[in-house]
Amino acid sequence: MKILFVCTGNICRSPMAEVIFANICKKNNRTDIIIKGAGTGAQPNEFMTHEARTALKLCGEKVGKQKRPSTKWAPEMINDFDHIVCMTKKHVDQILWGSPNAANVYSLDSAVGCGDICDPYLCSIETYIGVCKQLQKALLLLYDKLSEGE
Repeated sequence: MKILFVCTGNICRSPMAEVIFANICKKNNRTDIIIKGAGTGAQPNEFMTHEARTALKLCGEKVGKQKRPSTKWAPEMINDFDHIVCMTKKHVDQILWGSPNAANVYSLDSAVGCGDICDPYLCSIETYIGVCKQLQKALLLLYDKLSEGE
């Protein structure tokens, strides 16, 4: 299974989702799930923000030392992933504008009822921690849902 998490810049929410979901997969001995991230407005050579890394650590997530540059969303990704999980309904609309029949594109909220995952960029560390906790709960539900559907 291949999962792509999508936000705007691919430096806060989607990289946090990648780390959290990868940790969930590790805990469940799932080596068959490939997890990536992208941003609808990602810029080249940017990395996960310091605040996002700090929030992950403060929320008990294993982050690792590897830094991955941001990836810009591209329409061909629709065919490359089984699930394209967007942080907001707006991201879904941006992606589906060019491919309205892509059933593999949906918001995290529509999958698990967590509400939109708001962008913490340039906000306080407390905001990042809140987003991290929201992602932890939602991604655990998503993991369970995707595992049931296999």
